[in-house]
Amino acid sequence: MSVSVAGYSLAVLAVALIGPVPALLARARWTHREPRAALVCWQAIGLSGGLALLGSITAMALAPLGGGLLAALGTWVTRLAGGDLTGGLGTWHQVLLVATFVVYARLVGVLAATVYRTWNDRRRHRDLVDLVADPWPTGRPGNGHVLQHPGAAAYCLPGRAPRVVITSGALDALDDAELRAVLAHEDAHLRERHDLVALPFAAWTRALPWFPGIRRARSAVDSLLEMVADDTAVHRCERNALASALARIATIGGAATPDGAFASTGGTTLARVRRLLDPPERSGALRAVLYGTAALLFVLPALVLL
Repeated sequence: MSVSVAGYSLAVLAVALIGPVPALLARARWTHREPRAALVCWQAIGLSGGLALLGSITAMALAPLGGGLLAALGTWVTRLAGGDLTGGLGTWHQVLLVATFVVYARLVGVLAATVYRTWNDRRRHRDLVDLVADPWPTGRPGNGHVLQHPGAAAYCLPGRAPRVVITSGALDALDDAELRAVLAHEDAHLRERHDLVALPFAAWTRALPWFPGIRRARSAVDSLLEMVADDTAVHRCERNALASALARIATIGGAATPDGAFASTGGTTLARVRRLLDPPERSGALRAVLYGTAALLFVLPALVLL
């Protein structure tokens, strides 16, 4: 495929994966039937969209050199090494090439900054929890850190030294079965490292905040992660207990959750409670379609470039 055709093809793919595709998928309710597979699909959309965006700008910039993208890139490097400071490109195409480097640097820089800020926020809050938290009450199931606060909140702080935190208001409001359910939900976040799934979408949103599709992607991923944690938790607790615990904590409220934490009432709590009380029918066919679509999206930019 010629470099110019590849550039236009990747531009169409990038526009689709940054705009209408996230909008349609975010509104879809059938993803609630297979949230784990839907998450993989969202990851494929994010990665493929980013590669398509960078690849399209690069291909359009190198279009005057002809041939495929790799051949055009080789020609550009060879001409630069031979002393041609333009690499054989006109002013407009040089601007496009510089734009590629700027977008790439922004994406990498924002990802690094997001990782550092999230890590730093969690570390500071873990230190604060260790300093002011009360011991877990004797006779209550599970374990964790108790913060004295009349409001209700339960959340976890992922990382190498994770913490599960619950306010005294939530602890007083929940019975033993509900408490076990909440702790099982937070443990699911920690064991499956959902923070690593959410982090790229947080960075993607900060890097390109003006695209509505990217904001929808982050919101949808946050909700799906909560549903995945719910599905994992119900293997260790009563489904109705988790639903009632979520509703009780959301109703009382009044306690803020720190940045970088996974709160038990994250996502759309009402939709999660309804889903727990009336579980959707699982679909192997839908799961296969979602995984197949994700696999195609992962390789599609490379196929276009090659």
